[in-house]
Amino acid sequence: MTTRRDFLRSISLFSGAMALEFNSSCLTKTSKIQNDFGIQLWTVRDHIHVNLDSTLTALAEMGYKSIEAYDFDRKFFGQSAGEFSSVIKDLGMRLTSTHAGITSENAANYAEIAAQSGLEYLILPSMMGRPAAKPDDFRYLAKEMNLIGESCKMSGIKFGYHNHDFEFKPMGNELPFDLLLQETDPELVSFQLDIYWMVKAGKNPLTYFEMYPQRFKTWHIKDMGNDGESCIIGNGNIDFKTLLNHKKTAGLERIFVEQEHYAEGTSLYCAGQSLKYILDHLI
Repeated sequence: MTTRRDFLRSISLFSGAMALEFNSSCLTKTSKIQNDFGIQLWTVRDHIHVNLDSTLTALAEMGYKSIEAYDFDRKFFGQSAGEFSSVIKDLGMRLTSTHAGITSENAANYAEIAAQSGLEYLILPSMMGRPAAKPDDFRYLAKEMNLIGESCKMSGIKFGYHNHDFEFKPMGNELPFDLLLQETDPELVSFQLDIYWMVKAGKNPLTYFEMYPQRFKTWHIKDMGNDGESCIIGNGNIDFKTLLNHKKTAGLERIFVEQEHYAEGTSLYCAGQSLKYILDHLI
């Protein structure tokens, strides 16, 4: 991995080949982009593992302004959190959030480092190996999330939980996702709504916005194709415009594009096309 000094000297060399991965029309619309639209780096994980620096450069040139990282363990991809945040800032973006294997034991330390690096959110991306076989497992997680949220709040960091579809599978008369919402303190724990996974589970986000207002501070948006896989935003069947009309009820603060399956092109191409749709139709 290059040093930050080497990276800054060579930014111009990176832009050419990687820029071909996305539609150049995105570049003409960057003035319209709003800071609450960002990208989860998991979307371009294949490129990141080849060349992190050139991948970040490509995302910046597309017009993304906000970054959500993953696998935060006090560092990002081998770099200190502060160094990584500075690289992103130098590209005209901001590191606002990250997924992390956060626990009640490491929360205070994680939150302190996150705050020093300018992050706003720490997100638990799943159960992360915790038991998930019975309702009480989710009640236990809810208690732990309250403790994590309290530690994060002390450092000025917002804490949230990211859903998949397994939280919507009934356990007797109880639904794990509802248990997490009901048994966590709204002042300490928010939810990063992955709209794709909720819709795939057969649930309506609008129903949850009404039932649990102001709880869904961040969203992951990825579209769902006819095959049920994630696809470029605008190429699937999720009505994001209608959902965004209810963002105030949801409590929305930040949105991150994410995609996991790439039938339409490379991950960078898909990231660029999703942003183009957002700029053309959702802003």
